[in-house]
Amino acid sequence: MSRAPPSWRSARLPSDRGSSLTMALPRLFWVWLLVVGTHGLKDGDMRLADGGAPNQGRVEIFYRGQWGTVCDNLWDLTDASVVCRALGFENATEALGGAAFGPGTGPIMLDEVECSGTEPSLANCRSLGWLKSHCKHRQDAGVVCSNETRDAHTLDLSGELSAALAQIFDSQQGCDLAIRVKVQGGEDQGLCAHTLILSANPEAQALWKKPGSKVTMYVDAECVPVIRDFIRYFYSRRIDISLSSVKCFHKLASAYGAGQLQAYCGRLFAVLLPQDSSFRTALDLHAYALATKDPLLEELCVRFLTWNFEALTQAEAWPSVPVGLLQALLPQSELAVSSELALLKAVDAWAQETRAPREKVEGLLEEVRFPMMLPTDLFELQFNLSLFASHEALFQRKSLQALEFHTVPFPLLAQYRGLNLSEDAYMPRIYTSATWSASVWPRARDTWDPRLAYQSRRESPFGYSSYSKGYGYYPSQSFRTPQHPSFLFQAKLVSWALTYLPTMQSCWNYGFSCSSEELPVLGLTRSGYSDPTVGYENKALMLCGGRFVADVTNFEGTKAPIPGALDTNSSKVASFFPCPAGSFSSFRVAIRPFYLTNATAMD
Repeated sequence: MSRAPPSWRSARLPSDRGSSLTMALPRLFWVWLLVVGTHGLKDGDMRLADGGAPNQGRVEIFYRGQWGTVCDNLWDLTDASVVCRALGFENATEALGGAAFGPGTGPIMLDEVECSGTEPSLANCRSLGWLKSHCKHRQDAGVVCSNETRDAHTLDLSGELSAALAQIFDSQQGCDLAIRVKVQGGEDQGLCAHTLILSANPEAQALWKKPGSKVTMYVDAECVPVIRDFIRYFYSRRIDISLSSVKCFHKLASAYGAGQLQAYCGRLFAVLLPQDSSFRTALDLHAYALATKDPLLEELCVRFLTWNFEALTQAEAWPSVPVGLLQALLPQSELAVSSELALLKAVDAWAQETRAPREKVEGLLEEVRFPMMLPTDLFELQFNLSLFASHEALFQRKSLQALEFHTVPFPLLAQYRGLNLSEDAYMPRIYTSATWSASVWPRARDTWDPRLAYQSRRESPFGYSSYSKGYGYYPSQSFRTPQHPSFLFQAKLVSWALTYLPTMQSCWNYGFSCSSEELPVLGLTRSGYSDPTVGYENKALMLCGGRFVADVTNFEGTKAPIPGALDTNSSKVASFFPCPAGSFSSFRVAIRPFYLTNATAMD
């Protein structure tokens, strides 16, 4: 038999201490590996990764104990040569962008690097600074190094070109193109431009491709202050956009074919929408999207209003919502509202305020999911709803449909009525009342909120309660829901536990299998009897400052991803609507049961 190494033998202790040593040694071994892995490294050290050869690869730079990548904005041979010479090569033959050697992981350390060529590291070059970047890993920079010397040496002053071209426009001299700016409801203005410079920019084709030496631009009065900046952009290819000017730049870019500027402004609208809690901006932008036939902006507005529908119905702007927008909102299954009854009452209030035509209101009522309301609520509609009398036949038809759903078992509904139970009318939305949802917070709360403990039975139509574990910090929330919206399931409860999992340790503590890349993540477990005819499509809502829903993700199995609160350089997918605080204030789960129409065990 082989003998154990002396180091292990000399570390043996009496049997009463052996087990603790056995557990401690592997942990110390991993700590040792981590220390050795970064020992001797200093901020600014560089390496090449995934190149397949020592002289090429993705550029990675070390900072504060970890490796990260470099964005390809302004990346050129001068910058690449700094990397190559630092790694022992003579120079760089190629400066590559677009993640030519594959996207990296971890943070993007540097962006807009500008080297003179003599620096010992990219850390000594001009840049936006450490960890300041709006890039994604698809823009990771790479290099190809060589030990061959070059006869030519490059002096690159192209970084000054943008400002120089802007100065040419600002001088308004030597022009060969006259631009007449016709202002609707205001005084016309005159500018001039240079066809040769404009022709080098594909985004300026709408101006320089027109025959002749004159062109007319039609501009709204509100956009006159930015018209010079807009034309200057065609020269410098750089523009500063504020939230107050983004709509005008988007309008001008749409009218004159500046596709890149239009797309950039479109992304900025996602920042603008949540800043107005009155919803006036969202309504204004939606109307603007329809007028300009911009489907991307239209979809953006509809999504924001869908996820924040409950707050919209309580805002002063609710009666101002156009009927066309409501027709787009009400069919949405991701519409977040406390209950279907609350949605119906909001439509009732809107109809009374706007005195909308009967046929328009009837079209909206057709989108209400009556089977998602309890029989007691359906009965009380005739007493509590203003629209009932004027649309009595519709209410009776819809109530009968709902009562069948609530009282007839699923096999009979499928067998005798031939109902398509996968239709939207039989599917829940994102209901945020205590009956179907619960919340967790990612950080400690200073005070205990009794509303988060045992809920009053009166708060839930079914009388089901939820509770948080402990005072102060609530990483886990336990609650119960009905198995299904049908009244047949009111006494059949399902127990749930929603957990915020920020670390690998928290995953282990709560019995979840996690990878470090997906953290933080939400965990959801279910216990109790599972009906074979019922499935779940549960949703997770990301709340920003308690003011708005920034994103909605799906629970796949027992976990739902948490996106990045801001569009940073992390490996996390960014939230659909950025959260200015940099982190979400809370997370809410919405339980969404439905009949499995292809279930085999129906008895």
